[in-house]
Amino acid sequence: MQAPAQIPNVSKDPIAADDAISEQTQQAAQSAQPASQTPNSADANAHLWGFLQPCSSALRRIHFRKTSPGTRIGRAPDSDVVLPGVKVSNRHCKIMWDGKEDKHSVVTVTDLSSNGTWINGTKIGKDKTAILKEGDRIAFGLPGGPQSQPRSEEDYRFIYRHTAAGPPVEGLHAHYDISHELGRGSFAIVMKAVSRATGQWYAIKMIQKNRFERAAPNAGEVNASNARKASVFVREISILEKLNHPNICHLKEVFFQDVSIGEYLVLEFVDGGDLLDFILKTKGLEEAMARHITSQIADAMVYIHGKGIAHRDLKPETVLLTTDKPPIVKLAGFSLAKVVDKSTFLETMCGTAAYIAPEVIVRQNHGGYNRLVDSWSVGVIVFSMLTNSSPFIEDDTQRDVKIRIAERTIDWTSLEQSECSARVRDFIRRLLDVDPRTRMSIADARKHPWLLNVRYIPGGGSIRGGHKGESWLSCEPARLD
Repeated sequence: MQAPAQIPNVSKDPIAADDAISEQTQQAAQSAQPASQTPNSADANAHLWGFLQPCSSALRRIHFRKTSPGTRIGRAPDSDVVLPGVKVSNRHCKIMWDGKEDKHSVVTVTDLSSNGTWINGTKIGKDKTAILKEGDRIAFGLPGGPQSQPRSEEDYRFIYRHTAAGPPVEGLHAHYDISHELGRGSFAIVMKAVSRATGQWYAIKMIQKNRFERAAPNAGEVNASNARKASVFVREISILEKLNHPNICHLKEVFFQDVSIGEYLVLEFVDGGDLLDFILKTKGLEEAMARHITSQIADAMVYIHGKGIAHRDLKPETVLLTTDKPPIVKLAGFSLAKVVDKSTFLETMCGTAAYIAPEVIVRQNHGGYNRLVDSWSVGVIVFSMLTNSSPFIEDDTQRDVKIRIAERTIDWTSLEQSECSARVRDFIRRLLDVDPRTRMSIADARKHPWLLNVRYIPGGGSIRGGHKGESWLSCEPARLD
């Protein structure tokens, strides 16, 4: 039994949310095919019948020129495109264009490999052929890149762009140029993209519907699994459309693609990474910075709860930060959010283990749980910001995550030994109340003395003192005794 030494890496947790997206830096990879990084204008692509846009920022685009309707991809040096990964066969696949330059032109992929060529997560099969369409995701060797080595140079995943018939006139690609991957989860990947009309950057969440089926434990549960997973993203869209707050990641628009691809959510691009990276980089935060971030989380959560919505997956990874100094908070990760009212109890076992409230595990004894699960998560986040550690003592050898959560206890030692104020210690204790009936709500947390007189708000201005245009660092901090 021991308390973790560091804030937990929740993306590895057994019950982490299916679509938890954690930003990853892709490492160098190679392609023998020279490629341009210029915008995808009609003139720039006039000589191409298509190209593969890499998910990794370290990879280069693979061009398919009209002078060569067939392209051989493999590890062998005489391949038209050389991918040197160990999962790539010497003769991996052949991609063919039928030569037509209209909307009826067709591109096919013949899989020649041992480890597979995958389109939208589905393996083609050795010596079999499949059609490759505009916007499809194609991977060589593994369906989604090497899962055990996310920084591997052999993460050969691309998005196919079809240019034989000219630039697209409808759909996502008519309005946005895709750059590289920002992160991925079990059922979605997030790509960085630029608006062709304005030049503004966005994050495109690509929901991979065809992966729902593979997540079902057996064939008899496929339909139920599909419906359940699809409903998660329908709910995410419907919730995001209701939210408009400076501390919530804004949904700009949604593109509905065919059944094999899913939906594209165009989201506000937040350029500063997530709170987990920020905590680990600084090895814990000073109390003033923790209070600045917490006040914005609380503002957003008061707004969300006021809309009758419980977030249910608050954690440092779903708290995005801008590069402003100090940063502006943007809450994300609404796939597990659910609309509730005062008499509604949530009964889904969801969330991420390190930040999940105890009543979620023992809900059968209480008939469910309510929005106070978000209060608990905020308490864990604030504790982690100040101590760079988890609040919990738990049995690391216990393989059953539900039992681990139900039996864990809070280790207050690291918080008491820190230099933080009595006010923040009281703030955290009232949020980490095991009994949800006496736990402090987010609305009450926003009125707690620790969060009073926070003088910075996004976009300038002030609350509880201060003057418009005054920076957070120049304002006199509230008394922290």
